[in-house]
Amino acid sequence: MAEHTTTLQPAAPAVVPPAGRDWVVVFSGTPWANGAHRQHALARELTVDHRVLFVDPAGHLPRWRVGIRQVAADLWQCAGPALLPFGRHLPPVNRANRWLAALLLRRWFRRQAATVRLLWLDEDLAAPVAARLDASAVVYDATDLDWTFTRPWNRWHLRRALRRAVDAADLVLASSSALPDRMPPTDPAPVVLANGCDPDRFSPDGPVAPWLLGLRRPVIGYSGAVDTRAFDAELVATVARAHPEWTFLLIGPSTRAGRAPLAGLSNVELLDAVRFADVPGILRACDATIIPYRVGGLVDYVHPKKCYEYLALGKPVVATPLPALRALAGTITLAADPASFGAALADALGRPDWPHDVARRRAVATRNSWSARGVQLRSLLAGLPR
Repeated sequence: MAEHTTTLQPAAPAVVPPAGRDWVVVFSGTPWANGAHRQHALARELTVDHRVLFVDPAGHLPRWRVGIRQVAADLWQCAGPALLPFGRHLPPVNRANRWLAALLLRRWFRRQAATVRLLWLDEDLAAPVAARLDASAVVYDATDLDWTFTRPWNRWHLRRALRRAVDAADLVLASSSALPDRMPPTDPAPVVLANGCDPDRFSPDGPVAPWLLGLRRPVIGYSGAVDTRAFDAELVATVARAHPEWTFLLIGPSTRAGRAPLAGLSNVELLDAVRFADVPGILRACDATIIPYRVGGLVDYVHPKKCYEYLALGKPVVATPLPALRALAGTITLAADPASFGAALADALGRPDWPHDVARRRAVATRNSWSARGVQLRSLLAGLPR
């Protein structure tokens, strides 16, 4: 092992952060490179008052040399170090990896003569760093329930990590109004900071992908994973069979089991490899949008940010009645079964898309923008220890 080192190596060219602002260190379960998620949007909002270091999750392979690079104004990204592999599955390995991460970051902050005001955790397994980074306060942001993403034999490990993350936090946030009931009890209770959107990115005025002009209309759009965890492919398949005159355009990664019920349906198009930057241009070509998620299962606590993205584009939305979406029932249509889902889509497609309807949907999206969430977040953080 003599060739390895545990010194923190900045990426070239080295970036020396300016003095004068306290730091927020974000330990995220989603890498910065996948920068279209809640974690990335809130990290940008945190830069209004702080400098932010966004730490990627540890990879599956050991990584003893990591780099820090600036990715935006007052925002830096750190490749998460890992002493050993399989930390997501083996608690002792996870503790060792977090010890290494905390050690390297403490050294880096000492060299900057910097103060860590806030430690932000959205990855449950990062909870052990809370006792090692000397932050003034700890925030745990429950973006999802990590244990629902793993196999049953590993759930006890991630459930325990969730409990420890909640216990370590001075403030617990939840991305959905339905999420606190699924979490360990905490005092004070979690504060709901719901998901949001970027209304400027998802503006109705913008380019449309040219190849979409050849699709048979009407086109019904969906953006997100096509899997068995949340996506109800059976519902979509049933509606697609009942309405062969409609084209269903499903944008996002799919699993074999997730897309199996859709096999053989000529009016269902799946697009796997789509950049997030291209999604608005595809959805602009759609006549209606859908959120066909399973209700009553393991993950119906979610608050899909795609709902606000659809509304920002001015599109009518038909969704299954997820608990977190019920408050939007006056703006979107909720339908629980294939018959009512198909009827809701038929009604949406049969109505003229008047400018005032588009403006009303846009107004809801703007009220639920990430910048609006940032205002709420900064108010909450003002009450934490300094």
